[in-house]
Amino acid sequence: MADCRDTIQMLYSYLDEMLDDALRHDIDTHLVSCPDCQGRMEFEFEVKARIRAKAVHEPLPADLERRLRECFDMNVVADPAVDDGSGQ
Repeated sequence: MADCRDTIQMLYSYLDEMLDDALRHDIDTHLVSCPDCQGRMEFEFEVKARIRAKAVHEPLPADLERRLRECFDMNVVADPAVDDGSGQ
């Protein structure tokens, strides 16, 4: 079963419907019982929805597009804001 850490780590994959059925079920089960993660999921869903709505009507500034492309080219290992409990 997913806990808060697992849920937050997989949140974007969950919102993008990229998880298999078993993982999606685990996240759904956790979200029902955890108002903190439910609130985070709702916030991130709303942010994605607003960005998507704006992107349809407004062109992406060239500088932002360049910075986004640079981010996609980076090899991201982990989110330092997420504590994995390892103490490192």
